[in-house]
Amino acid sequence: MTSLTSTPDSADWLKRTFSLRPVALCLFVGLLLISELRFDWIEQIAGRFLVVTNPQRPEFGAIWEKGHSTEVALETLNQLVTDRQRVQREAREAQSFVEVARLLDRGLDVVVSAEHFQQLYGVLPTVLADELLSPFTLIRIQSQGQWDRAYFEPAGKGLTIYFLNRDNRVLHQVTVGSDLLARIERGESPRNESLDNLPQFAARIYPAERFFAVLEELPEDVRRNVIPWPENLIQSPGRIVRVGISDEILSGRIEIGLEFEEPPRTYVTLLPGRDWAVGRLRAVLEGERFESEIKF
Repeated sequence: MTSLTSTPDSADWLKRTFSLRPVALCLFVGLLLISELRFDWIEQIAGRFLVVTNPQRPEFGAIWEKGHSTEVALETLNQLVTDRQRVQREAREAQSFVEVARLLDRGLDVVVSAEHFQQLYGVLPTVLADELLSPFTLIRIQSQGQWDRAYFEPAGKGLTIYFLNRDNRVLHQVTVGSDLLARIERGESPRNESLDNLPQFAARIYPAERFFAVLEELPEDVRRNVIPWPENLIQSPGRIVRVGISDEILSGRIEIGLEFEEPPRTYVTLLPGRDWAVGRLRAVLEGERFESEIKF
């Protein structure tokens, strides 16, 4: 019997090393390695485990942050593209410069075709159209045969219009200030209210019959500068019952308020008259006379 405290010799080591258990263990490990090299089953199991546990793992690290930033950028880009497409669709349907200006308030540029711009320009009151762009300038741009579209962009509280050809070369440029934009909006948009509710016309409201009787007696140039586009009033629905004259002068203009009755509603249309012409008309309405101009 071998003592438990005796030192094993070489023969004992060999017996222990090449016994059944170590040999079987080595064969098993070898088979595992060979099967892994042949079938990559460890990588597949690890990959499936990561796929299953991926939703529960915390999102941190450079790869996660980069992926998250990419997703945010794509969402932002998609939103910008969607907004621009919606704005351009609404721009194609716009019926006035006021509608185009409201689209610019969203912070996006607007492009309309040359034909659409001419339609928008054509519905402007004559005085406002002249201030926006001289009709002779517009005719010159058209006659060049290169104008393809008009590009609108915000410019402070106003806007800038670029007349472009197909190669995006600027043929002409117009800057529209906030004052002219405000007057275009007032001139194009009737208000569903009464002159009594507009404080700028207080104590300066006259019956329409009297107002137009006096206006008819004034010279043609004065009449045209008081009511710049009388032809449009003929097409307006309802009947003019009262007229108000504002006491405020803005950029050489005085607002004229026309109150229409179209049962069951009442609405007011605002027109910008020249201050000197409106001043003459109001003087006559208040009892003064210009003998050289008025016949009674």
